[in-house]
Amino acid sequence: MNIQVQVQGFEMTPAIDAHVRRQIDFNLANFQSQVISVDIYLRDINGPKGGEDKKALVCVRLASRIMVKVERTRQDLYVAISLAARQTKRAVKRSLSKHRYMEKLALRELRQFPQQ
Repeated sequence: MNIQVQVQGFEMTPAIDAHVRRQIDFNLANFQSQVISVDIYLRDINGPKGGEDKKALVCVRLASRIMVKVERTRQDLYVAISLAARQTKRAVKRSLSKHRYMEKLALRELRQFPQQ
């Protein structure tokens, strides 16, 4: 699983990088064979003014060519990262489940018509 982290509006620290990688590894551990890459974009929306302005956007590219995107904005960057990673886990699970269901439906349709 390839993880890329990009930041805008603040300095990337080793602690932030470690937190991002730990959260993504933990939450997507069950889906490693289906995940091609994970791109994380971290941004401080309005600089040092304060408020709910730390945004974490997680983009996951799956082997089935599905793209899952989750965005969370909070006052604390670490909380935004954790929430986005947790929601990404649910979204990836839901997308893979839906994709498998659609594949099964397509196979059932093919079986209904005898080949001539």
